[in-house]
Amino acid sequence: MLLPRILTAIIGIPFVLAVIHIGNLPYMFFILTIIALSLYEYSVLMRLGGKPVQKSVLFIFGLLIPLAFILDSYSKNIFSGNNFSIFIFTSAFIFSVIVEIFSSKKYLERIAFTLFGIVLISWNLSYLIGIRNIMPDGEGLTFIIIISVWIMDTAAYAGGRMFGKKRLSSISPKKTWEGAIAGFITAIVSVLLLRLFLKDTVPVPMAVGIGLLIGVIAQMSDLAESMIKRSVGVKDSSNLLPGHGGILDRFDSYIFLAPAVYYFVLFIR
Repeated sequence: MLLPRILTAIIGIPFVLAVIHIGNLPYMFFILTIIALSLYEYSVLMRLGGKPVQKSVLFIFGLLIPLAFILDSYSKNIFSGNNFSIFIFTSAFIFSVIVEIFSSKKYLERIAFTLFGIVLISWNLSYLIGIRNIMPDGEGLTFIIIISVWIMDTAAYAGGRMFGKKRLSSISPKKTWEGAIAGFITAIVSVLLLRLFLKDTVPVPMAVGIGLLIGVIAQMSDLAESMIKRSVGVKDSSNLLPGHGGILDRFDSYIFLAPAVYYFVLFIR
């Protein structure tokens, strides 16, 4: 099990870093692919748990939202602001209700689970596009966020294995407070060190804030995905990434983190 995990990391890490560096359409297509695969895994999880979703609405509008975020980043004036993404989500809500009206089986929960998936995955992960497009150095900011989460996950795992005694949450029995604290401290330190390596891309106050967000929000985001998996009785979202589980398992930390960092950076600037 260790060899597939190492091989996946050897191939995956340089690829992700290269795509971030290139930016533009390759990066946007990468995020779109991550969202598409995550939506697929989500729909499978919901099916396994007997929780119905409107697949057509989930995929059509779930993929339109990141495209709308891309349009937002280039739009200067639409409805007195950049609101393509809000327009798409509003349309998804309306369309999901209409679909249910004409459905032979009228499940109100299908609307809820469908919109939940769109917001949780498509809306939140689309902020990774927004972060990369933040000027003057969205590239450096994206590098810091992505790499710091990787380092934090490793530290939390190692800290939990070596010192873990108190369970963090019943949702994920293997996660401990000791591991979470190790991840929290490492997140702040890694952001501060990475900013130096990237030639002070991020000011110190912003770096500390981002480190705090990663240390708390990213770990809560991880637990949120674990809650979904536990509710349907599965360990991994899929086996797409050998030794690592599924796409959702690898990108779950960014679900809550991406919008939090995006708005924090805009606010502190």
